[in-house]
Amino acid sequence: MSQEHRDRMLEGIGWKARGDRVPDNPNPRPFFPRLKHSIKLIPLFVRVALHTFVEWWNGREAFIDIFNVFRHFVYTGVPLGGIGSGSIGTDFRGGFNRFSIIPGIKEQTDTQKCNQFIASVHSKKTFELIYQSILSCADFPSTVLPKWDTTIPAEDVRYRGLFPRAWQEFRLGNTGITVVVEHLSPVIPGDYSDSSLPLANFDFHVFNDSPEEVEVSITLSFRNGTGNRKWNDEQLCQSHKVQKDTMVVRTLSHSVKGMPVTYAIGTEEKNGAKVTTCLFDPNGTGGRLWSDLEAYGHLSSYDNLPPKPKELGIAVCSSFFVPPDGSHTTQFALSWYMPQVHFGTAERFYNRRYCRFFNGPDPDEVAAAICRHGLQNIHKWQEAIEKWQNPIITDEKLPEWYRSAIFNELYYIVDGSTVWFEYDPDWKTEENLISEQTEKQFKEYGRFGYMESWEYFMLNTYDVHFYSSWAILKNWPEIEMSMQLDFADQVDRIDRGTATSLADGNQMVIKSYDRIPHDMGHPSELTFVHGRLTSHSNDTPCIQEQRLSVADPWLHTNAYILHDTGMWKDLNLKFVISCYRDWKMVGKGKEDSEELLEFFLGKCTKIVEDALESWDKDKDGMIENDGFADQTYDVWKMTGTSAYCGSLWLAALTCYIKMLKHAGTPTEFYEEKLEMAYEAYTTKLWNGKFFKFDESVDNSKIVMADQLCGFWALSAMDEPVQLSEEKIKSSLETIFKYNVQMYDGGRCGAVNGYLTSEKVDGSSIQSEEVWAGITYALSAMMIEKKMDEMAFKTSEGLFDSIWNRFPLQYQTPEAITCDGMYRALGYMRPLSIWAMQHALEKRTTKK
Repeated sequence: MSQEHRDRMLEGIGWKARGDRVPDNPNPRPFFPRLKHSIKLIPLFVRVALHTFVEWWNGREAFIDIFNVFRHFVYTGVPLGGIGSGSIGTDFRGGFNRFSIIPGIKEQTDTQKCNQFIASVHSKKTFELIYQSILSCADFPSTVLPKWDTTIPAEDVRYRGLFPRAWQEFRLGNTGITVVVEHLSPVIPGDYSDSSLPLANFDFHVFNDSPEEVEVSITLSFRNGTGNRKWNDEQLCQSHKVQKDTMVVRTLSHSVKGMPVTYAIGTEEKNGAKVTTCLFDPNGTGGRLWSDLEAYGHLSSYDNLPPKPKELGIAVCSSFFVPPDGSHTTQFALSWYMPQVHFGTAERFYNRRYCRFFNGPDPDEVAAAICRHGLQNIHKWQEAIEKWQNPIITDEKLPEWYRSAIFNELYYIVDGSTVWFEYDPDWKTEENLISEQTEKQFKEYGRFGYMESWEYFMLNTYDVHFYSSWAILKNWPEIEMSMQLDFADQVDRIDRGTATSLADGNQMVIKSYDRIPHDMGHPSELTFVHGRLTSHSNDTPCIQEQRLSVADPWLHTNAYILHDTGMWKDLNLKFVISCYRDWKMVGKGKEDSEELLEFFLGKCTKIVEDALESWDKDKDGMIENDGFADQTYDVWKMTGTSAYCGSLWLAALTCYIKMLKHAGTPTEFYEEKLEMAYEAYTTKLWNGKFFKFDESVDNSKIVMADQLCGFWALSAMDEPVQLSEEKIKSSLETIFKYNVQMYDGGRCGAVNGYLTSEKVDGSSIQSEEVWAGITYALSAMMIEKKMDEMAFKTSEGLFDSIWNRFPLQYQTPEAITCDGMYRALGYMRPLSIWAMQHALEKRTTKK
């Protein structure tokens, strides 16, 4: 390998850090409301605290646990794993942490000393030990494997992350030996098979710049569990060595939260490499394994382990010679085969997507087969990822930060407590509203889910997915179609159960007819809700009355009970917009295109007609908000016609008319309503510079960053917006002036609300925050209007704050403030950055 290529692995586009990195603001803090807001929120806090206590008392999780917020991990690196297969976190200093292999759960665990690469270097001539160390500069407790007592100096470690790949460089003291390892997960656009695998590849390049030939040993060790003490000794552990041709795999079978899982480490005996494996006690000193590597440069078996261990470590070592001024490569694969999983109450068992491609009665053989597949395809995947990424990362017209951000923000597609399941015909027994269209889609592409946040226990939160869906639509469009069809089936669904709204203490119905659910449910246990679940058409119970539990997602939706989301304005409108968008961008041109359009139209007709009847109170064609937080800004009240919901209504009505025209249905009535609605919207809200937040006098000076949301959706689809370009550009310029430039000098993205009196809008917690996903969406709208410089400056400040000024890389929160406060780590909405890329790509397509 040339020196140029060697340097490019560490110096190319991506997020970069040295092992001793200290960001400008190393101690950002989790969200806590200011005193002004705290006083107002006392009644809400009491209700939420009581709800949380009741859940704790019954051994369950609240849908948002305000007493157990996630804290950032300063050293987070690119996560490992495929889509929906469970993920394993990494430490940019070296090591593994923060597992998410339990469906819907992200575990906050420290970097595990047992799970580690070890490098050993011996002189070929004298076989004297030259160097041996864990390939990490992390600090580990001295009581854990105390014989593993050597780490790399922090200044000798470099890291570069560009999801789904990362590169780490370790300089081994004064030996002249440098180890560069590439981490790779097979996450590839348009791939619905390999992208689902529970697998990570490690491509090692060992460089010998010394005048002496050396023998180098690279060892990967791993223990059972996830680093969480709950699962450390849950079940008896078993291990097997599985060898096929030149590929050697060591497996470790155990369970995590009652679900069987088999870890496997594999490598290949090629290019003169010798492969050895061993078992070890993760609670011991680690002396035997360490001393074997010191003395021999390879591993040896020994029998002083318990006959039936509940805790066990495995290790695989590849030893090879590296000539002076030469190099050598070797690859490892790590897999975690956990084919059948369940959520909190284990009412249902689900088969992971990858079971279609890798499954069988012997988990050791299957886990080994996944490892072998990884070793055989690593170079193919490298080429596929480079083909996908190179047009962007080599485009020097784009800012360097953006070329990193567009891929690195995609980490959440793997690490968002994501699940991807194969279709099970038994689902229709309990979900009798699964349509033929949805069933057909599920059979081919499976069912997908991801959490709103690592700490917000709600699957597929729809109002947020409206923004983040762009990443899925652009890269795995059939997954997006599966999700949209899944929500379409929910329109006719009724859940007659009741719950208490935490916002106002009133009783509310869980799921109403003609309303899109806020989310597809909680991955863990929920409070029992009295009532029954029915379809609207025949009132036939979908779930028997008096269930013992209603925990599983899809069986029990709307885990969110802060408000009655049946009264929210944006959920239904975003659904109509997304139906047309997904049909136009994914479904149109398919064999069943007409049937799909007819299916979506049937659902959208109910929603549009109901909106005109229920939400347009003054019959001017424009809907009104009800004076409470009835949309995604769920503690920010809107009254009357609002810029945000009003723009979504205009977009939804436009998309509905488009669908009617494609279906050959008359549209005159709705076109008249649309014209009236535009007139009402501009008359009520346009002030000559921007669209006012809403109709209330008290809010007339608020410049809202997301005021053009619906028009952004139309522009992204190349559909007409019946507003002058001057109005839209004036609004964008006003947002940039106030929400971006006047907020922390443009260094933090777009704050949600800013007053024309030149201060942050302090009327709400959320008006004072910068929402990462909204900032990226706003930038996408700016690009649509060819305001590129403004767009990139808007989002550059956000990205720089999260990824550089604050140590929040690969854990992008929902919200930040300029003084380093964050809320909801690991959040789905920032995936909206892919709308920026969509806007840029459309120009090339038009040319």
